[in-house]
Amino acid sequence: MLDFENVTFSWSKEKAPLIKDLSFHVTPGAFVALIGVSGCGKSTIFKLINRLIQPASGQILIRGEDIGKSRGPAGYMPQKDLLFPWRTIRRNLMLPMEIARVPAKEMEERTSAMLEEIGLADYADKYPHDLSGGMRQRVSFGRTLLTDADLLLLDEPFSALDALTRINMQEWLLKEWSRYHKTVLFITHDVEEAIFMSDQIYLVHDRPIRSLEVIDVPADRPRTRDLLTRPDIVQLKSSLVDRLRKEASL
Repeated sequence: MLDFENVTFSWSKEKAPLIKDLSFHVTPGAFVALIGVSGCGKSTIFKLINRLIQPASGQILIRGEDIGKSRGPAGYMPQKDLLFPWRTIRRNLMLPMEIARVPAKEMEERTSAMLEEIGLADYADKYPHDLSGGMRQRVSFGRTLLTDADLLLLDEPFSALDALTRINMQEWLLKEWSRYHKTVLFITHDVEEAIFMSDQIYLVHDRPIRSLEVIDVPADRPRTRDLLTRPDIVQLKSSLVDRLRKEASL
C-alpha cells in the first residue's frame, strides 16, 4: 500500500536532515501504529505522504504509484476534529465529496449512509458544538472515510478525549476498520493504545530518522481489553515504555 524509498527531508531552517534515506513498507489492510518521542518526526512523515511538504530526495509510492501522480493519496484525521462550526454534521461530512465534485444525489445518499454507520443519524442537522468529543471524532472519522482513500492517516485522534471515551473510541474504530478494510497508519504517544489497536508498531528511534523498527503485536483479532493483561503483552508494553523514556532523556 505504502512505500518510502530512500526518502530524505529537512526543514529549510535546519542544516541537518530530519529524515535521511528512510525506507519502509506498509502492507494493504494493515493497522500500523507509529510511535516515538515528541518531536521525532512522526507527523512530518504524514505531511510527506499527503504532499503538504516535499522530500529533498527519494520516492513515496502508494500502490506502486508515485504520490505526485495520485489525487488525494490518503485520508487524514488530525488530533482535533477540525469540524466547521457553521456547518451541520451532515454538511461537515459532505465536505470531501464537495471537493471531489461528487454528484449531489450520490453525495446525499453516501452522507445518509455514513450518518447511520457512525450512529449519528439523529444528529444530522445539529452543529459540532451540540456533540460530545467522542461524537465529533466519529464525525471526523466518517468524513475521512468519505475521501474514498484506501490509506488513512490518523494523527493522535483520541489524545484529547477523557479516558473512558478514549477506550470506547478505540474499540469503535477497530470495528469500523474491520468493516471497511482500509490501511491505517496511526500516530499515538500511548503505548497501550498502540499495542491494543495495531498489527505492527513502527518505532522511531533515530535522529535523523534512517529506519523504523518494526515490532509485531502477538495477538489475533478480534481483540478484547483482556489482551492487555497477558504477561507477554505487559512485558512488551514495559519494554517499549522504557525505550521511549530513554530516548526522551537523550
